[in-house]
Amino acid sequence: MRITGGLVMAAAVAGLLTGTPAVAADDVVTAYNPGGMAKVMRDAGYTADLDVDDYGDPVIKTSFGNYGGTIYFYGCDETNHDRCDSVQFRAGLDRKTAMPLSLLNQVIKKYRYSAVWLDDEGDPWVNFDVFTNAGISKDVFLTALKAYTENLENVADQVFAEERGE
Repeated sequence: MRITGGLVMAAAVAGLLTGTPAVAADDVVTAYNPGGMAKVMRDAGYTADLDVDDYGDPVIKTSFGNYGGTIYFYGCDETNHDRCDSVQFRAGLDRKTAMPLSLLNQVIKKYRYSAVWLDDEGDPWVNFDVFTNAGISKDVFLTALKAYTENLENVADQVFAEERGE
């Protein structure tokens, strides 16, 4: 087996020292490489359209289950807008009426992989942050993405059931 790249070598050395298996470069997802992250998502069946935000940082427009959302990149170089160290999964739920704070508190207590906040119209937004730095395994990234998607769908069920009077 031929090992190339400093990241793979560092992972292999770390694995030898800690007893943790090394992760091959093809199996690493990192906010350093937004295009690679988008490819991993597409390969797993997600939509993933790479774009830039108003600050020039990368974003991935996607869907989390039945809900459109965005993956924002953070910790990016302020000049070049690269070498980002983390991402945030984010989706908003458009209610007909403002979400009551009592329901917001219930949702926050119940769903572990969700940070929920209300916008100026009282619509809930659901976030989840993932710190990748130089890389995490593809399996860990996809597990986080799946957990967020499931939580978003569960939050939406609860948020909209309340609005429907269920």
